[in-house]
Amino acid sequence: MLSKRFRFILCCALFNLLFEYSARGIKEFTQRPLFVLALFGIYFTYFAMLEDLIVRFRLKNNELVLAAFLYGLFPIAFLTRNLFNPGIYGGVMLAGVNLGTLFIVGILAWGVVQGIVTLYLANRVSPRDWDHPRMGKVGWGLAVLYQLGVMVKAHFNPNAPRGTGMGYLVFGLLVAVSTALLVRSLRTTRPPIRPFQPSRVMDMLAFGSVLLFLILGTFFVSGPIIVTSQPLNLVAVTIENIWTLFCGLVFFTYRWRRKADIQV
Repeated sequence: MLSKRFRFILCCALFNLLFEYSARGIKEFTQRPLFVLALFGIYFTYFAMLEDLIVRFRLKNNELVLAAFLYGLFPIAFLTRNLFNPGIYGGVMLAGVNLGTLFIVGILAWGVVQGIVTLYLANRVSPRDWDHPRMGKVGWGLAVLYQLGVMVKAHFNPNAPRGTGMGYLVFGLLVAVSTALLVRSLRTTRPPIRPFQPSRVMDMLAFGSVLLFLILGTFFVSGPIIVTSQPLNLVAVTIENIWTLFCGLVFFTYRWRRKADIQV
């Protein structure tokens, strides 16, 4: 019998694996099982750490987006290295970093789709247990070591773009500022725990994402390929990016109109 915490984290990891599936396609997933397993490990350990922070500090929506953005800086700098890639998102570069990657992937993909929408869906499928045991030093240590190991290995991928000295400096500044903002926010009064309440708007984003990602990964398996550090289907990635922009617009508008946090 799986614990509630394990089911919750598993749901988060599988949804994000589906996000990867939508861009890579069924062929890529079936032919590279070890790569898929490594991806699953990245997401599972990440959401184990994030879920621990949520339960410890009862993170608000803005803190969740900030925490997801902070974590996302590392894979886009060291896994895909698209933070430094001038060949995507219009190639608008500033101080060695791609602004499109920073906004679309860092804020909207990691913060909204792979953050808020993921956690909402997991709560919808398997509601969070706020009383589960916290992760200890060993659990955190193993999760961080796994993340570091995968990123170090990916850093030697010859197909990925290399950053400039200025680009890595800006990356370091973004990490420092995001960390300082998050730590400062966590020192404020924590909101009370509220029972999870479904939302039709969030249902549309969550279950719409599942349906769209399944369609993209299963049926958009041919056509032009865009190669960054990995081969991705150009049409599927384009539609995925449009959906990410849509999710970001809907979430921030919905959150602004509610004037209250969306329960995730």
